[in-house]
Amino acid sequence: MMRRMEQFFYVFMLAITMAGVMLLADLMILVYLSAETEGDLSDLSPAYIAEEIHKTVQESGEVQYSMSQQGMNRVDGFHGFVFLLDDAGEIIWSYRLPEDVPRHYTIKEIVQFTRFYLKDYPVYVRIIDDGILVIGMPRNTVWKYQLSFQVDTMNMFSTTLPVLFIVNIIVLLVAPFFIIRRDTRKREMQRTSWIAGVSHDVRTPLSLIIGYADELMRAPLDCAGTQERAQLIENQAIRIKTLVTNLNTSNKLTYGMGAWHREQVLLPALIRETICDIVNRNLDEKYDIDVTISDNLEQLYVKGDKELMKRLVENLMNNAINSNMSGCEIRVSLMCQNGRFFKKTVLEISDNGCGVSRELLKKFRTSIRSEKLPEHGLGIRLVRQIASFHHWKVRFFNNADGGFTCRIYL
Repeated sequence: MMRRMEQFFYVFMLAITMAGVMLLADLMILVYLSAETEGDLSDLSPAYIAEEIHKTVQESGEVQYSMSQQGMNRVDGFHGFVFLLDDAGEIIWSYRLPEDVPRHYTIKEIVQFTRFYLKDYPVYVRIIDDGILVIGMPRNTVWKYQLSFQVDTMNMFSTTLPVLFIVNIIVLLVAPFFIIRRDTRKREMQRTSWIAGVSHDVRTPLSLIIGYADELMRAPLDCAGTQERAQLIENQAIRIKTLVTNLNTSNKLTYGMGAWHREQVLLPALIRETICDIVNRNLDEKYDIDVTISDNLEQLYVKGDKELMKRLVENLMNNAINSNMSGCEIRVSLMCQNGRFFKKTVLEISDNGCGVSRELLKKFRTSIRSEKLPEHGLGIRLVRQIASFHHWKVRFFNNADGGFTCRIYL
């Protein structure tokens, strides 16, 4: 439990740290990009332009205005313009003034362009001794709007933002404890379900083993039926061994702890080898196994783990045998099917037995929950896990004439 908490907090703190670092990096990038895009504009300072404008009074009393070469170079660099308004709203001097800009302005017009745009030109205004200095930029170069907030709104921000920040910190610190508590309860329920499933699957063969072993102990050595009872004990022991192997393999696939190897495997040979192993366990004659492999697939190599593939075939065979104790015909086929766009290689294992119920078939088709082992159908769950490991698609269904089929698209 402590280890899981440590792992959780490590992941949690790592996520918070990464989020903070990424946020800081994003802000630095935005500041840098803003400085790059705004840098040229910041150089066009109304105060600087005002200092570069010179006033000259002629002997006749006429006033003339001019701008230094440095100032003109600065305005030319921005493809802008400059003009000077007197108190009456008349332009008394200009530089590079566009043709569509008026030469006279009312007070209303002056107030309007100081806040927004002048004929869609973004402008900056500075009051000097001789009037109003207006500096303009080309159209579609500056986004210019006035933003205003009430004092009550700003006061609300100043009091609310710290509270929200503190609440967020508290949530970030307290939430993990509730998450861990919920996760712990969930794991306890899953563990209970897991134990129930294992107990159910082990209890039946173990009871048979104990019963047959007790009969063998009480019976004479030459008693008839001794060999049959011993065979039953062996079969049930194999069943328990298979169950434990399935549990171990399922756990490794769930948590990614298995040392699985992806290699080229001759699939037809693996299928025949696995079925021979099952038959050699003194399989009852009431089970008839038919293997059909297309001629063009005899040299089919599949990339994956050989042991997992054998486990997949063996589990499907065991499911057909254990689900039909009175016997059945088991058909194993490896063939090609024509799909909508291309051919598909299909491995199909089916029987003509009693099939499965709708409820169990629904469980077989339901998506696998990462840590919850079923009370029934662990072998089928493992089939799905192995197929998912190899990126294969699986279908389960009951046959129209009876029996159960698993179809795997390789």
